[in-house]
Amino acid sequence: MSAGVRLAVLLAAAILVDDGSASPTSSAPLIPPAVTPQAQDPLPSPPPPPRQLEQPRRSEPRREPRPDSEDALDLLWRHRLDFAAGGAPRVTIRLMEGQQEIAFRPRGRARLRVRGGAVIEIPAGETIRVRALHALPAVLAYHPLLGDAPYANQSRLDNTRRLWEGRGAKVRRRITGGVYGISGRVLDNRRVALLAEGDGSERSAREFAEESLARYGGRTGVFTEVLTRPTGMLEVLDPAGDRVALGDALVTLEVDGDGGFTVGRVEHDVGYAAHGYEDRAYRGRLHVTLDSSGRLAAVLAIALEELLRGLVPSEIPAGSPREALKAQAVTARSNVLAQIGTRHLTDPYVLCSEVHCQAYRGEAAQALSTDIAVRQTSGQALFGRADRGLVDAVYSAMCGGHGEDNDAVWPSLPNPSLRGLPDLPLEAAKSWRGGLRDERNLRAFLAAAPSAWCSRASTSRKDRYRWERRFAPAELDAFVVGLVPGVGSGKEIGAPASIGFVPRRTPGKEVGSAASSRLAPQGAPGEDGGSAGSTRLGLGHVRALEVTRRGVSGRARTLVVSGDAGRAVVEGELRIRRLLGNLPSAMFVVDRDGDAIVLHGGGWGHGAGMCQWGAVGRAEAGQGYQEILRAYYSGAEVARLY
Repeated sequence: MSAGVRLAVLLAAAILVDDGSASPTSSAPLIPPAVTPQAQDPLPSPPPPPRQLEQPRRSEPRREPRPDSEDALDLLWRHRLDFAAGGAPRVTIRLMEGQQEIAFRPRGRARLRVRGGAVIEIPAGETIRVRALHALPAVLAYHPLLGDAPYANQSRLDNTRRLWEGRGAKVRRRITGGVYGISGRVLDNRRVALLAEGDGSERSAREFAEESLARYGGRTGVFTEVLTRPTGMLEVLDPAGDRVALGDALVTLEVDGDGGFTVGRVEHDVGYAAHGYEDRAYRGRLHVTLDSSGRLAAVLAIALEELLRGLVPSEIPAGSPREALKAQAVTARSNVLAQIGTRHLTDPYVLCSEVHCQAYRGEAAQALSTDIAVRQTSGQALFGRADRGLVDAVYSAMCGGHGEDNDAVWPSLPNPSLRGLPDLPLEAAKSWRGGLRDERNLRAFLAAAPSAWCSRASTSRKDRYRWERRFAPAELDAFVVGLVPGVGSGKEIGAPASIGFVPRRTPGKEVGSAASSRLAPQGAPGEDGGSAGSTRLGLGHVRALEVTRRGVSGRARTLVVSGDAGRAVVEGELRIRRLLGNLPSAMFVVDRDGDAIVLHGGGWGHGAGMCQWGAVGRAEAGQGYQEILRAYYSGAEVARLY
């Protein structure tokens, strides 16, 4: 550890901690509770060390002490920030999951550690396959999520608790996230989730949400936690298909030196048009374990700075100006640190490699220009001007000339570092200081198409800055009659499935590989913040679209759809975009041209945080990365953590 750099974990794992408080109530709860399964917090004790069930055919595994004093499987499920020997943070990231078999090939001499102590020497270039045997999925409990807030915001938590106790609910708390001390700075991303007692079933939690909507006009979320981890044996096979080891739930590959390894047929972009399989090369430590469904997951344990070498060029073109690349490196680092312990709480890793967290393709994405940007900003993160706390540095491809407030994009508290402002040179910005909530202002702004930083970038595309979508009646009817993500079966679409939200990215072909970054509920199965179910609007022929609520950038927050058979209210920026055929953004106005409905819009993505094309434009104009970041994060400052 270098001089002056001290790393001390103050609270190593404040994940799913129950504070034991559940206030008695005098009236019946919303949904009468049955016996609630008692989760062991933070996780059940690991099973006894496995025994070697069969002698390997190739060679006798030798046994030696594990490199870590703690069980590696415990560490995977603990969702905490870890530290490498040199003091730099280390994280775990999912490469793929849901697999029947995973194959990998070390590029140097390696060891394969089977949980329980067996160690097998693996020659460079030899392909090893792992299969799951007799695996069982994790046992999960589902709780109605009444609300959540940062740990420090006790007043909001107390108000929410009192509200629900007055409605007859028995309320208890769960704490996610953690507190870390790094070089004299305290990083605290803890959040408190307020849960209603119930029987722990998914059905009862969703029934609670529906009854909450019917009684109070707002739907609660669903908080999911692990009661029992998945169980099963992992069979290790050599290139000939012979079994060389059999162990309990985990095998770990360690490659000598900087050799790295290749994982075969990595499944990527699941659920998107780009879905496919490809061999990918990585460095770090590879864990093959069971995911919550009882299938195989490949999880990479990697130093944060090494991870950023692959993250940054996956999110912004490597040919962008140096200062824009450095700004992206700092935002990516800050975003990773802010996510630790707040998402993927039912998975054996803290991040995924898809656009849901930040896109990561391993060594294939690395480029010299982004390597330099990562190295020149090593250990640097963003801290808010108002609260001095770590900024959850979300970003999108193109703001369209005006940024958006975080709480207008996602159901969350206003973040002083994520305020939407005109993305214009100072003099031009003065004309739009009042914002674009009023439709007349938005129309004028879209028509004027002022010379915003994102439109000035040499790589900017005019069809991203301003765009048009035209819907024939039959086409619009098809969108509305089709399945719309949501919860329940009424005419209300898109009520938040959760009040606790974490960044998620949605794909597209613009700056980098992410069209936008958004927040999605912890523990909610549906990507859009709802459940896995769907709702049909059932309005008949669509007569009109009306935006009744907008954010400061003019982005739609509430859309009323009127049809022959009634009207529906669609809430949420992303839901509105999806309903209307995956719009580039929710910054649009509605017009008519004969029978057709025409949307005139601007921007590409949600608009909160850094505008990536804007960062390119600013860098080309001579702005440094710290100046760029201050502009997009309301004066936030860059500080070195390690």
